Amino acid sequence: MMSGLPHIVILCLALALTTPEAAAREWSAGLFSSPSGWGLQAQACDRTGTEMDIITLTTDAYGLLTGRTGDLGVKLGYTHDYVLGMFETEAFLMRFHAGAGVLTGYVHDNENAFLLSSGEDLHKEMGIVAALSCSIGLRFDFFARKVCIDLGLSANPGVHLRTDRENGSIYLSFYRNGIYDIILPRVSIMYRF
Repeated sequence: MMSGLPHIVILCLALALTTPEAAAREWSAGLFSSPSGWGLQAQACDRTGTEMDIITLTTDAYGLLTGRTGDLGVKLGYTHDYVLGMFETEAFLMRFHAGAGVLTGYVHDNENAFLLSSGEDLHKEMGIVAALSCSIGLRFDFFARKVCIDLGLSANPGVHLRTDRENGSIYLSFYRNGIYDIILPRVSIMYRF
């Protein structure tokens, strides 16, 4: 029964993206990069350019670059942003946007050390994160090319659910890396369709 679930989800997404409402949006997709991870991002702007839906699929590299773990996490986020201001020149359109949404994934959480601390291995296991996602950013649409660049910050307050390998206990804790995300800049380079 569950083996057909991924196919059903893909079919539903494909049908949702072919609706007249989805076709009326301006889509852009490309690469996402941040000190906390890298991945893919898609943005859909409405006809008036005043609202944006942002979907981000990223890796979670906490502890990986410093050698504290070999595990790479994954996060999926969605925010619905409102354009709070626009500035247009002959070369580009700049949009200042902010919004909120959700974030989920399978990640490590901070272990009482700053993001770039090295030393001993991470002691806690990876776990599931469920968080609210708050974002703010500047998007530049360049007219001469179908390229846009989005610079931003986000905060993801939420909870982290993990099990302890040694005794099998289940722990629910505040997701600290979600708050530390606010100091890590994000950049996305995308192609406008």
